[in-house]
Amino acid sequence: MSPLETKVRALFDAYGKRSDDALQDPPLLDIEGVVRSFAPYFVASSPGGVMGGANDDAFREMVPKGFAHYRNVGGKHMTIKGIRVIELDRLHAVADVDWQFDYVNKAGKAGHVTFTNFYFVTIADGSAKVFAYVTPDEEQAMREHGLL
Repeated sequence: MSPLETKVRALFDAYGKRSDDALQDPPLLDIEGVVRSFAPYFVASSPGGVMGGANDDAFREMVPKGFAHYRNVGGKHMTIKGIRVIELDRLHAVADVDWQFDYVNKAGKAGHVTFTNFYFVTIADGSAKVFAYVTPDEEQAMREHGLL
């Protein structure tokens, strides 16, 4: 395994654990750890459009709200089921990450949603950071599973 792939995998091992911990009861929030996972500026693309933002105080405030949303719709676990790392050059990679979101919906039925996100990662400053990501339509998947 290359040094780049090692750093990308370590980034997502930690990010996946933080995401799962944040859905526990009580939640274990490592906001600073999540914030450190992202570059000073990053871009997101989803069916809702493309947006960019600074890794600043506003982002720091959004992190716990995002996890609270997942808990409020019934989220119990968020785990990584697979990671494929595509090296672009010695400093950049795409991490193709398969997630599983376990829930109990409003009707009390347990289930899970699986989805894949693509993360663009740099190690230009020595540590792995996400500078862009592409996500599927989470809201549609949640509606289909009775979470919204």
